[in-house]
Amino acid sequence: MKIKSFSTLFGILFSTIGIIVGIWISNTAISNDYKYFYIYSGISGFIAGKLFAKYIIEKKNRFNHQNYILVGILTGLLSHWLCWYLITLELNFRYWILNEHFFSRPIDPLLGIFGVFVFCLWSWLFVGWATVIGGIASIYGTKWIYEKNKSTMHNN
Repeated sequence: MKIKSFSTLFGILFSTIGIIVGIWISNTAISNDYKYFYIYSGISGFIAGKLFAKYIIEKKNRFNHQNYILVGILTGLLSHWLCWYLITLELNFRYWILNEHFFSRPIDPLLGIFGVFVFCLWSWLFVGWATVIGGIASIYGTKWIYEKNKSTMHNN
């Protein structure tokens, strides 16, 4: 099956970066709370990559180096926020719907929109460089695969 959407392909490639970094964090974290971190980092990587590539590159049909680098950097940085926000939503679901109780109540999802930036500062400090490099590498990998398949796409 060939993926014909540039943004979907980029989302998939970047989510592998999120999964790799997430597995590393899951294995090196002292706390058992990060056991499934790779799931959130993979999902947030796909969503951020898909949306940025779709609305900055695909919708405007602006396939150029400036936009590739912009999307790679934005995806690499803002996927951190989305990852922590997904964790906030999951904790609220478990607390309010499944009636699981933690040490304290999770942050309200509306306040979490701004509150997760505290966690982002730490994740940007420690692995932000890796996700930005991964974002740029993923976007150029996507460009290479997309252009290679574009020439053979209509020859089926």
